[in-house]
Amino acid sequence: MLFQRLNRAVSFFASGGRGFRVWLIAFFCGGASLFAYADLYKNVQAVIFDCDGILVDTEYLKFLAWQEALASEAIEFSIEEYMPLVGHSSKNILQMIKQSKKIEISDEIIELKNAKYKMLQKRGVPAIQAMVDFARHLSANKSKLGISLGLASSASQSEILTNLRQIGLENAFDLVISGSDDLDDYVDAEGKNKPKPYIYIEASKRLNILPEFCLVFEDTTAGVDAAADAGMIPIAVPNQFTLNHDFSKAIRVFSSYEELPSIEVFQR
Repeated sequence: MLFQRLNRAVSFFASGGRGFRVWLIAFFCGGASLFAYADLYKNVQAVIFDCDGILVDTEYLKFLAWQEALASEAIEFSIEEYMPLVGHSSKNILQMIKQSKKIEISDEIIELKNAKYKMLQKRGVPAIQAMVDFARHLSANKSKLGISLGLASSASQSEILTNLRQIGLENAFDLVISGSDDLDDYVDAEGKNKPKPYIYIEASKRLNILPEFCLVFEDTTAGVDAAADAGMIPIAVPNQFTLNHDFSKAIRVFSSYEELPSIEVFQR
């Protein structure tokens, strides 16, 4: 873990060199102050958010949708079983459920899960207000700060846009990219969605910004790994469902939303 983080830090700062000494002192001293990381933020040219678990608190709704869909096949599914799966695509989640329970389940269960989730989603999705306010503030000042704003989610475009409309961020981002809908140019027999890096590789291309200048906020192992393996700078912001996830590839792990920086740190 130590050398992973050092290698990522060296790679990041080699492009500009600014602030490496300050970051290294903070790394070894365990410091997480905004001052220590100020130069890291100043190198950033794009800030990219995940959606579920970062901007909207939808993970419990997704669990209920899976639980109800599986119950239709007389399959029990607990929240403890769901927690390690958070952040993966529906296809990957189903595969992991089948492996853990050693049973066969038709892929059609995903369609039933999606239908049940949409019913729950229509009732309203809870905003993660601190993150929504942060994203809105960045969006309002992105020209002054000289940054682009992106959103990269495993969910479908329709699901993403429904969530964004409900929290008032439908016009906040320069790019909204879906791991389910927007990766047709990539071929991978194991799947293309997170934790594979393709969504972030594609986001970098569409934003026309090198990955090492992209800061990513993610709440799951799958999301952090996808961003890190694409060469970006992931910050983990765990929630109640992902506190025990492996964030060894994150440059930082926030313990609370109070650690969000003021937008001035992005001023270059």
